[in-house]
Amino acid sequence: MTMFDASHTESSPTEAVVAEASARDVGTVDVGTVEWPDEVVGFGAAEIAYAISLTAGIRRQKALEFLQVNEDFLTEQIVAVGASSLVARGELVLEGDLLVPRGGIRLLAATLQVAARWTEIALITENGAEAALYLQAPELSIFLQPTALGSWEMVVKEPSAPDVAFLKQVIDGSVARHPLGVVYFGSEASSGSSIFAKNHLFVRAQDDELWDVADVHDQDDQRRTEGVDAAGLLAILADFVRIKESVE
Repeated sequence: MTMFDASHTESSPTEAVVAEASARDVGTVDVGTVEWPDEVVGFGAAEIAYAISLTAGIRRQKALEFLQVNEDFLTEQIVAVGASSLVARGELVLEGDLLVPRGGIRLLAATLQVAARWTEIALITENGAEAALYLQAPELSIFLQPTALGSWEMVVKEPSAPDVAFLKQVIDGSVARHPLGVVYFGSEASSGSSIFAKNHLFVRAQDDELWDVADVHDQDDQRRTEGVDAAGLLAILADFVRIKESVE
């Protein structure tokens, strides 16, 4: 990530106002009242920093780790720059002394605050690997892909669609472009202040719409299954990314 020295930049009047405002807790989102984005939403590095600044504890640690942000980057001024940018875009609204999130930033911040599972995705092809993240919360799931200089693009899963259906679409899309490629999932679940051990899943297409699946918990626990049909793959994915233990 490209860093810059915030101590030598001057705040705009808008940033000064934003820096004094407190953010409303967006940890609980009523999905029935949310207008879901129907397209990709992009966030710059400072806007991502603002969203992370609303988190705490283990979820802040996971947000920094998975979004590849150095904690030294989260200065008050960088966060204010991000908030100012979001205000200019209409993603944040000043109501008195509160910053009220709207649209995509509300969904991103809410997911980061209550995420129950963090899944790294790598689409491994003959040309290299494309990275992505899939974050699951009790009411929200989002798909994130890095672009450049700490920026990310976000797609929000339709609430009525199961997580496994979305992830199967990711696999199918990768295989359609690169039939010989492998899709990797590395997933961690959180509960309170605890993080469960990271699990690893590798999926590769075979002939006749069958799949080669390797479920790797550690070096001594590796299970590879060939000839898995579509229903079997969905069942494996459902078990792999379930969040029941994280929200009970």
